[in-house]
Amino acid sequence: MIKNKVSIKTVIIIVILLLVGVLGVLGINTAKTYLSGASSDMTPKNVLAKPDEEGKSAVISWNSDKESMGIVEYGTTPASLLLRAPESDQTINHSLTLSPLKANTNYYFRIRVGEEVFDNNGIPYSFKTKAGVVPTLVPTVVLVPTMPVVSGSECNRTSDYNKDGITNSLDYMYCLKNKPSGTVAVPSPETGKCPGGVDYNKDGVINSLDKLKCLQDNK
Repeated sequence: MIKNKVSIKTVIIIVILLLVGVLGVLGINTAKTYLSGASSDMTPKNVLAKPDEEGKSAVISWNSDKESMGIVEYGTTPASLLLRAPESDQTINHSLTLSPLKANTNYYFRIRVGEEVFDNNGIPYSFKTKAGVVPTLVPTVVLVPTMPVVSGSECNRTSDYNKDGITNSLDYMYCLKNKPSGTVAVPSPETGKCPGGVDYNKDGVINSLDKLKCLQDNK
């Protein structure tokens, strides 16, 4: 009889120890979940990535049944999610902007809530930024001012344009320089003795010697 009582008592003690152990394990797991800030009602749902049109940023959004603060960890390869974008407030409608990003580039990300990490069934979520708008280069047109062309008939080589009493190449250059519009008026013959533009010495060249010849002949 005593032997049976001892056996029942031993069984009861074993059962109690098992219950304590189970409750202890459950308590530890509950404490870990509480400390990490994650639970089943904080699991991200409806995860969406929306890149902008310029390829410079993307908005990551998701929902949760319970308010929480998440962190998006992202990068250009699944194995290097080194960039982080944290939320600043607890909410059930989450939205974070990742910026700056490279255009036409694949990005990978996951969502961290406390110590829990959420992804797409064991692999990071992913999206690709857009190529962006390439600006159209407008060619620059440089306007070069043009000088009016003066024909030889408008500036002849037999007129004393600079009025120095000598007809030479300086007169022609003077005409071209000071009458660019092409409206050169040929000067009227000089009044008085020895007007310019006359080959007085009949050598076929009109120069200062012609005027000297004229002055000598009209003394």
